[in-house]
Amino acid sequence: MNNVGERTRKVRSDKKIRVNPALDLDTHHKLKRLALACDMTKTALAEEILRLAVNSVSIISYLQEEHDADEFRVIPVNENGRLVY
Repeated sequence: MNNVGERTRKVRSDKKIRVNPALDLDTHHKLKRLALACDMTKTALAEEILRLAVNSVSIISYLQEEHDADEFRVIPVNENGRLVY
């Protein structure tokens, strides 16, 4: 098949990936109330909370300790003010 003249689509650098966590009622209630207090949607608040968590060395360490991450463990490294692993 000849692709002459076909344009390739650019990949957006700000593309978002959907993650739909199943929350228990207590967590959902707290998220809903906090989102209301912060005047934002539950989705926007959950996104911000997740972004904070995956960029926090202490939360990353806590989660790996809590879940016995021994065989595969991420090591967060600060590169020019950005946490990578």
